[in-house]
Amino acid sequence: MTIDWTIDARNIILSLSIIISTGISIFFYLKNRAFGFENSFNDRLFKIQDIAFKYPFVEDTKFIDGWDNFVIEYRKKESIDYDNDKLTEKYLQYEQYCEMIFNLISDTYSYKKDEEKMLAFISFKAWARTHRNWWKNPLVKHSNQDNYDEEFTIIIDKWLK
Repeated sequence: MTIDWTIDARNIILSLSIIISTGISIFFYLKNRAFGFENSFNDRLFKIQDIAFKYPFVEDTKFIDGWDNFVIEYRKKESIDYDNDKLTEKYLQYEQYCEMIFNLISDTYSYKKDEEKMLAFISFKAWARTHRNWWKNPLVKHSNQDNYDEEFTIIIDKWLK
């Protein structure tokens, strides 16, 4: 009985080439995924910064400090005259702005999977603290805790202590 080494050598070479090509494919997939995230992140960050340049009140602490009073008054209103109520319009823009910020933080955390890596990427903690009133008192009660996953909300709440 003889062993046909040519068939075994072919199978070994074929197996190795499949393993190597799979490894290369996985490597490029992960590189492309990281590149895709960074491009998306940069685009979103630029949009947020563009909003802050066009509407500087969204980062103005005097305006931000009025959020809680706005929420109380907004909840009392039965209707809003958007054409004549510029302050309400600004606070509704601010609400969307904050959603963009916290969505970006959440998506970054989902991608990085680690709070320290996320904070090394960008100083999200200071940004979250600036907008703490919006996080703690959203227009729709409990919407932040309902819309974001529990692990993320725990991190944000820890930052805001």
